[in-house]
Amino acid sequence: MQENKTMTDYKRSLCDRILDTTLRTIVERGVKGTKMDDVAASLGISKRTLYELYSTKETVLYEALHRFHKQKAMAINDFASDPQHDVVDIIIHIYRTEIKRSINLKPGFYDEMAKFPRIEAYLSEYKRQNGELFLRFLQRGVDEGYFLPDVDYPLICRFLEAQGNYLREQRLDENYTFGHLFYNTMLVTLRGCCTKKGINKLDAFFR
Repeated sequence: MQENKTMTDYKRSLCDRILDTTLRTIVERGVKGTKMDDVAASLGISKRTLYELYSTKETVLYEALHRFHKQKAMAINDFASDPQHDVVDIIIHIYRTEIKRSINLKPGFYDEMAKFPRIEAYLSEYKRQNGELFLRFLQRGVDEGYFLPDVDYPLICRFLEAQGNYLREQRLDENYTFGHLFYNTMLVTLRGCCTKKGINKLDAFFR
């Protein structure tokens, strides 16, 4: 019984290490530059062992991306659930976090990932769910007095989604940093939705 539990714990730990290593590799090298042989070698395991746990490269990539998004959501939720943090604090926190994360992110990361059908479907659903969460976030900003109450926020969400699609289609991340794109697109739009209270707090940080 103990041996089975030990083996299960080992496999779970190995799976986590495989996903973490895969994600780190594709962020730095891109999907095409990520070879399962390299992932296995960096972990000191055989490629066969890797494929016994994850049957295809697409499966590894899917699970790695899903794990990354889950960890990201938990970190944001932990910060946002603190009653001392308001919506502007959350915007600033996400900005700081994404700035650090984007340093090693290869341009076109999500475009390459979306070439796999299962991942494309997952990203589409992920975007839909995030849209719903973002709309609730904007309403929270209204309730806290940081966002204007008379703005059509469902329209703002659609506009920001179209804006993000355009940025990816034009591959602007190849010529501009994440910080520059965020400041001049997302932040400008959100600032336009802010009350004087919200504008003052945002400007105080970015100034």
